[in-house]
Amino acid sequence: MLNIYCISGMGVDERMFRNLELNNCTIHHIKWQTPFKNEKLPEYALRLAELIDTTQPFALIGVSFGGMCCIEIAKKLNPVKTFLVSSSKTRAEVPQKIKIWSRVPLYKKLNDNVYRKAALLVKNLFGVTSKEQAERFEQMLNTAPENYFKGAVHCILSWENQEIPENVIHIHGTKDQVLPHKKIVNCNYSITDGSHFMIVNRAEEINLIINNELGTV
Repeated sequence: MLNIYCISGMGVDERMFRNLELNNCTIHHIKWQTPFKNEKLPEYALRLAELIDTTQPFALIGVSFGGMCCIEIAKKLNPVKTFLVSSSKTRAEVPQKIKIWSRVPLYKKLNDNVYRKAALLVKNLFGVTSKEQAERFEQMLNTAPENYFKGAVHCILSWENQEIPENVIHIHGTKDQVLPHKKIVNCNYSITDGSHFMIVNRAEEINLIINNELGTV
């Protein structure tokens, strides 16, 4: 059984992967920790990676910010494969509308409640469309550790990565409004009309891709 370590999107928990069905794999969920003050993404990701058993073969699955963390982990460790879903491999794939916030350090002064309310206000951009999805999205946001969000935002805004490690498989939706598909270089699998939330609502297609890539179909 291959160990699969999953890292969810920013501030949400393992329920994001509730529709993940992988064959002959043991799924482990890496929970978020509060970033240290001014901590950079590479250092933060390696703290999360302390939970990974590197004595056994393993793969990584990361969604959005979790995918960026997986890239940094893959650069230092040796996963069989690294699957990015609705994420970015390098700083160049992060849109300017996000990077511009690094010039306005107001984000460091906002508290968790402001970030949660902001995420809920723009939930449609994430691909959250139904009342049930909205309720679960809010529930997941409420599980983030205290003082998590501003540190996580800092990790993204200060991320300078240009290196793509080996065996990265990028799965991205063509209707992702958070990290637009047009910014993604060498996307391995494009999900037509897939949104940023497609790990939940297009899971059947993503399961098939991952199982095929791992040879477990």
